[in-house]
Amino acid sequence: MKRPIAGLLMMLAQTVPSNAEIFKPQTAHLENGLTIVLVENHLAPVVSVALTYRIGTADDPIDMVGLSHFLEHLMFKGTQKVPAGKFKELIISKGGQINAYTTPDVTVYTCDISVENLDMVLEIEADRMSNIVFDEKETMAEQKVVMQERLMRLDNNPLGAAYETILRALFKYHPYGIPTIGYPQHILAYTNDAAKAHYQKWYTPNNATLIISGDITMDKLLPLVKKHFGETKSRPVPDRKRVQDPNDKGVMQEIIIRNPRISFVNLDWYYRTPNHHSENNEHYYPLIVLAQILGGNANSRLYKELIDQQGIALEASASYEDESIDPKHFEVTATLNPKFKPEALKQAVQLLLKTLIEKGVTSEEVKIAQRDLLAGLAFARDGNGGAIKAFSRLAFGFTVDEIESYPDKIKAVTVDQVNAAIKAVLTPGAVVYTEVHPEH
Repeated sequence: MKRPIAGLLMMLAQTVPSNAEIFKPQTAHLENGLTIVLVENHLAPVVSVALTYRIGTADDPIDMVGLSHFLEHLMFKGTQKVPAGKFKELIISKGGQINAYTTPDVTVYTCDISVENLDMVLEIEADRMSNIVFDEKETMAEQKVVMQERLMRLDNNPLGAAYETILRALFKYHPYGIPTIGYPQHILAYTNDAAKAHYQKWYTPNNATLIISGDITMDKLLPLVKKHFGETKSRPVPDRKRVQDPNDKGVMQEIIIRNPRISFVNLDWYYRTPNHHSENNEHYYPLIVLAQILGGNANSRLYKELIDQQGIALEASASYEDESIDPKHFEVTATLNPKFKPEALKQAVQLLLKTLIEKGVTSEEVKIAQRDLLAGLAFARDGNGGAIKAFSRLAFGFTVDEIESYPDKIKAVTVDQVNAAIKAVLTPGAVVYTEVHPEH
């Protein structure tokens, strides 16, 4: 007999006991400042590796925003040991996968590979940390690649202009308001010398965390890490100073975007929120629970009311952007069912939010949200990716203990705390409201 979904979720949630150690990580530090986090997983003879540097586009020179992303590209160009373009070829030849990504706060290099090839991966990453060759010709060629990436992702994307406009509305002065890839004038300003200086400033072991999840023990891992990274010298790292936005409480911007290449109507409400680092961070965990109650899945208010009951929306969700150094936003979004008018959906969402603010949430809703969040965490422990994602939060200022105590923090959230978060975050009103339409 099939187990009911609700029962399955409850069972999964119960696999995370009170005072749980979710991933049971082991940590170590080299004398040069490199932090190592290992989560053992012996289900298969593979490992996932993430080398995280605490540098992102929010730290870039103001006239070269996106330089961190550009440097991510150049990190695949080559060293004296490994010729340009051969890093990926080496990994792929062993059946592995290698990738990288840049956010406003971090740059991360990832690899999934059989454990027998971990020594090679660590050798490559240690080599790249110190010995990238900055060849003028290669650098300028990559500048054109990045410009084409921007054209593909933003300039030729019907939602590209909308995305950049919304970012700037949400962050007037803070560098989060500029897309990770930068603007065309930024990309054109990149130079070989600027990329090299950025590399030398930020790519140092004391500004990095090596996260590994998979089929290896610390006894075997640590000698490998020491062999490859142990001789790398640390260097002083600059303070990460960012311009903060002024208080715009009580002011809401409305942005209406129309584009003939868009085939749907989407509405979004953005609310300023504290995050883990904020002075009023008592709302942090309650906001995670609130996002789940309001729009986390098919159990949520938005889904039940807008999709199941009224049929006025095709999609509806709420999210809390909490993985960042500086605060971001709480977002409510809904996609219109084309059988209805946009104004009808707008009014339905606003009424739902008004009711939420006036009446709050129920204890049953909090329990269901906690159950679903913990069930998702149980799924995250299956495989290596969940551990990598969890401990990437170290770069945002979380500690290992805070990451491991997440279940207890979620279980401890009360109805009163969620309702207090609603009053603090939703009551002042959205700071940005957007509508995206097809052009008529």
